[in-house]
Amino acid sequence: MSDHDQNTGRIPTLHVVADTIPQAHYRAMKAVWEQGLPIRTEYDRRDAGGAYIDPPSRDARILIEVTDPFAQPRFPPLSFCEIGAYIAEIMGIKDHLVVPMEQLKEALSGELSAKEWPYTYHQRLFAHPDVNGDTVDQMAIAIDRIAQTPHSRRAVATTSVPNIDPYLKEDVPCLREVQLRCPEDAEGNLVLNMNTMWRSRDLYKAWPDNVIGITFLQSVLARQLAEKTGRTVRVGSYADYSSAMHIYGQDFGAVGGDADRGLQSFFDTFDEDSFVARSLSSEQAAEMLVLPQLRELVSERLAEQWRFPEEAIALGKHIIADIESGTLMA
Repeated sequence: MSDHDQNTGRIPTLHVVADTIPQAHYRAMKAVWEQGLPIRTEYDRRDAGGAYIDPPSRDARILIEVTDPFAQPRFPPLSFCEIGAYIAEIMGIKDHLVVPMEQLKEALSGELSAKEWPYTYHQRLFAHPDVNGDTVDQMAIAIDRIAQTPHSRRAVATTSVPNIDPYLKEDVPCLREVQLRCPEDAEGNLVLNMNTMWRSRDLYKAWPDNVIGITFLQSVLARQLAEKTGRTVRVGSYADYSSAMHIYGQDFGAVGGDADRGLQSFFDTFDEDSFVARSLSSEQAAEMLVLPQLRELVSERLAEQWRFPEEAIALGKHIIADIESGTLMA
């Protein structure tokens, strides 16, 4: 980053375009590392004397476009969750854990248990809570809108609940908005593009899994739109804008860096080609990660642990069947 940005406190605005998700991840990490603003976070660790242990994060506003989110390889080598279970969560398998609105408002002054969630992204998009107790399926409305008017700019869904979110002690939603846009290609087919807006992102540990999950949802929505319109619908580009994309200082050492050199040693070790070469194709990820994790998630042991209702188990099995049959790509 420039000395001017650091001296003035300007947060840089960056733009990354890539053909694949792994390529985009590498380019975004390099851009934020080299051009991001060093800035403290609320999660930086301190020693007993109050001095910071971690170096400042690197932070930037950034727009990332993946021109073909299902181009191979699709799965970046860095992942910090069970991606099969995360895909199922994005699809709604854990929505039953979300605390009802009235109970949630009462719980804001206390602590929710590990098995009580204030929201899931799927719940906020497909059953957005109203203060009167009703819910709104924003994604169904968005699909209906572009089915009727494919060039509409109004197919937008929000996760925000202003009378709840500012008061959450933890886990304020990072994903804030989803927009669907659906132009036609030269052959007259519909192309479902997806835009997402995020208040904050952990670029190193969260971005790849977020994008794998949300683009899986994009492919499901494309199939729903095809069924509704009777037209061919292709999955188009995916773009996300993050107001605060960051790499935490405590993660610098995790990739072989230190307080002085940070992630530079990571980029000394991996160039873009070698990073992408370590990524997994959809077929590889499905067999090695996604399907085994999904099968375990709906197993009797975990179904009891997560208190899955029958419809959640059915959803998990349906996702498995769609991936196994090739109806959907992981």
